[in-house]
Amino acid sequence: MVPHVPVLIVGGGPVGLAAALFLARQGIRPLLVERRGRTSPMPRATHVTRRSMELFREAGIEPEIARAGFEVVTAADPRVLSDPHRTLPRLVVAVDSIAAGVRNAEILETGEEELAVPGPCPPYWCGQDRLEPILRAAATRAGADVRFGHELVGLDPGRTGVTARIRCGETGSTRTVRARYLVAADGAGGRTADRVGIPFTGLGTIAHRMTILFRANLDHLVRGRRFFMSMIENPAFSGAIMQLNDRDRWAAAIGYGPTTGRTRADFTPQHCLALIRAAIGDDAVGVELDGVFRWEARHRVARTYRSGPVFLAGDAAHLHPPSGGFGSNVGFQDAHNLAWKIAAVCRGWAGEDLLDSYDPERRPVGSATAEQSLLLDGVPAERLGGATPCDPRTLIMGYRYDSPAVLGARPGGPFPPVFDLSWSPGTRMPHVRIGPVSTLDLVGRRFTVFSGDPGWHQAADRVRTRSGVPVRGHLLDVGGVALVRPDGFVAWRHTGAVPDDADKARLLSWVLGRIVRPARTYRESSAPAS
Repeated sequence: MVPHVPVLIVGGGPVGLAAALFLARQGIRPLLVERRGRTSPMPRATHVTRRSMELFREAGIEPEIARAGFEVVTAADPRVLSDPHRTLPRLVVAVDSIAAGVRNAEILETGEEELAVPGPCPPYWCGQDRLEPILRAAATRAGADVRFGHELVGLDPGRTGVTARIRCGETGSTRTVRARYLVAADGAGGRTADRVGIPFTGLGTIAHRMTILFRANLDHLVRGRRFFMSMIENPAFSGAIMQLNDRDRWAAAIGYGPTTGRTRADFTPQHCLALIRAAIGDDAVGVELDGVFRWEARHRVARTYRSGPVFLAGDAAHLHPPSGGFGSNVGFQDAHNLAWKIAAVCRGWAGEDLLDSYDPERRPVGSATAEQSLLLDGVPAERLGGATPCDPRTLIMGYRYDSPAVLGARPGGPFPPVFDLSWSPGTRMPHVRIGPVSTLDLVGRRFTVFSGDPGWHQAADRVRTRSGVPVRGHLLDVGGVALVRPDGFVAWRHTGAVPDDADKARLLSWVLGRIVRPARTYRESSAPAS
């Protein structure tokens, strides 16, 4: 008998593990398969944005990430020098080496825009080598079946689910599993999208890069400050130096290829050491190589994030240069957006059509974020259809959705020209302190009604009892009433007067019906008079 699972997740990188965690927290027990035998030993993606930390706060692992990583603070914060668990957003060395920059006091501190975004928790600097084990353990604790050393080797999608063949790397045995849905989080090299015929668009390979991992004690040069990145430019080195999670662990990223005069073969251990010494600028510093790996800065975006029961997330859906540190963070948003919708359908209080909102919500964000990363990476705007840089806060937190799962969304694309979080439908709800908690702590597994009128809270109770849709109310003056989805996004707002409590319940019932069952039943009906 073929075993059945509600969701099969292909890929155990940060996005796949996050998807498993978010689904399990919603009461859905997914099966995750990852062909690697262990989590990443490399730091790779290191920046966990404030929005991502909000998602992990909801999932209960914010304290673990805080212990494993480094809180990002402003340069003016005295803790940046006194507390080894704090780091600056970015240091750009304006001269030819770290040593020269410190000697001449020509260090320009940048990248603090994210810290101006209102939220209940700060961003963190935490590499994949530290983050993935946290996600894996948390997903397993929450009930996910996480299997490393297992690979998807066959896929047969159908109208009501997928049949997957999975091979165990240790034994070589193959078993067949039936899943209602499949989440492809198998990264840039994954084949799931190809297996279901999803095409891609994009500029392809933008640049070739080498990352050199090394150990060195640079305390006397950086003078106690931690930082994300230093850009170094001199005749021998042109690239970036990044500080990793341990005090003496560093990474250097440098380009190679026809435009640089370097080839892959040039990166011998001796040449790598010479490059590192040129970037540091002090030959007395002892340097130990830890490893070298190559990668491509690529641009591609899936033309659709869904094919029947198969959904794409993370690098499997959108790929772009790491400039800005948006890649895995956008993937976490994908996983979080999709998890509550799959859970709602599997638990029976939402219709299958709710899942159609995943693509129109997440694909515009992924595509626009890729464009912003390309601009930061130096790709001319003309190659991107005239794209212009947007407010960094919008990239991190101010993106907005326009789909059937939002009523009253403003048109105009995922990145509005002005950063604004003020209860507008389609945007992340504002962070407001209510006693010891944030408004964001009050959502997660249900819809939430915010209003200063207790009648709306009673309406939420009546609708929940009658419809089975999980919704509750919280007393907060928002200038009317706002309905917030389980993912923290405003689904609907009404500022007009609805004096009768029965009318409140009828209107809220209609709104929720339009969102969770957007087809047939509610498509032809009109809203109750308010």
